[in-house]
Amino acid sequence: MSYNEIYEKIGFKREMERLEKQANLGAYKEVRMLKLFGIKEDSEILEIGSGPGFFTKILLDNFSEAKIISLDNDEKLLKLAHNNLNKDYGERVTFVKDDITKASLPDDYFDYIIARFVFQHLSNPIAALKEIFRLLKPGGRVIIIDVDSDLWGLTNPKNDLIKMLNENLSKIQSNLEGNRKIGRALITLLKTIGFVNLDIEGVINHSDILGKDNFRYKIDNNALNNPSLSKVLNEYNDFFDLSYSSIMILKLFFYGEKP
Repeated sequence: MSYNEIYEKIGFKREMERLEKQANLGAYKEVRMLKLFGIKEDSEILEIGSGPGFFTKILLDNFSEAKIISLDNDEKLLKLAHNNLNKDYGERVTFVKDDITKASLPDDYFDYIIARFVFQHLSNPIAALKEIFRLLKPGGRVIIIDVDSDLWGLTNPKNDLIKMLNENLSKIQSNLEGNRKIGRALITLLKTIGFVNLDIEGVINHSDILGKDNFRYKIDNNALNNPSLSKVLNEYNDFFDLSYSSIMILKLFFYGEKP
């Protein structure tokens, strides 16, 4: 089953709502981290796996002279991104349907390449990193934002919800040839490909700061056709009804430079 089949199954509109909320949740912290890693107002940025363009809009708004190539292999998502962004941002954003493991873009071209929650879905992350290395200018920088399921979340009070949720999500991603534990491998993979000046940072989203409702899963459980995951999601959402409950989620930032 492809990602396209998944969002068609659970409902395209509902999935787009989830992705938009995910992009905006704590976005100011992510922008702060991108600036720490050196992204400038006029950078030439390739955003891979850009999907419907929700994070693309955040980049365009916060780096006011940047030019972005928005790359995705899903034509439906790219069309949605174009419809959402083209009128307001015009020539600052270009939409490309392509495969990051064998892109048709030129060598040594980009200042920055950003991949946000992409690598956990890739069946061949090494091929993608080799292609990223080719596309970057000498001195160009890659920033990968992703997770590792064993570091992903903590609840207060402590319970097994995060563990059970991760087990279910990891199984689904594994069946799709992805890897929800990619976080522990990325620095080593970057080093193996030849990236230098490696670094890793983290950003934490906390429900007491950003609001509990932003952490709920609003998915039609009946459409999932997965009783185990549906049960966990229901218990996860019920957890937030407790007056004293909270959750914090860790997003990892991986950084490397092309010599």
